[in-house]
Amino acid sequence: MKTTTTSFGTWIYLLLVTCGGAWVLGLQTSWWQRALAVTAVVGLAVADAAHVAVVSELRERIAHGLDSLSPWIRGPLAIAGGAWIAGLNLPATGRFVLGVAVLAVLLFERSAMTAPPVAGSAR
Repeated sequence: MKTTTTSFGTWIYLLLVTCGGAWVLGLQTSWWQRALAVTAVVGLAVADAAHVAVVSELRERIAHGLDSLSPWIRGPLAIAGGAWIAGLNLPATGRFVLGVAVLAVLLFERSAMTAPPVAGSAR
């Protein structure tokens, strides 16, 4: 069961990162084209769950490629991919401002996780 969850997650993450690239570039499509992309990825995930050798090998290579990307690139692209699939398109300045906001949140989260606890603050 864990392999199935992992394979679905890899395919969905690939979809989000790829669509995030389309969002950053400002590519616009109609709803049916976005639905077709989602359907294709779901089909690949189902074929992978059925242990089709070619698709499983492709997923392994894709997972390795996604892991080689920096989390600072993967995360914002996945978020932007969700926006693109939902049909939320912004002009270039809006995409830039949203990208800066996402990076600021990621930086804040990272600094909060690495900051040492303050002694005596919890009473």
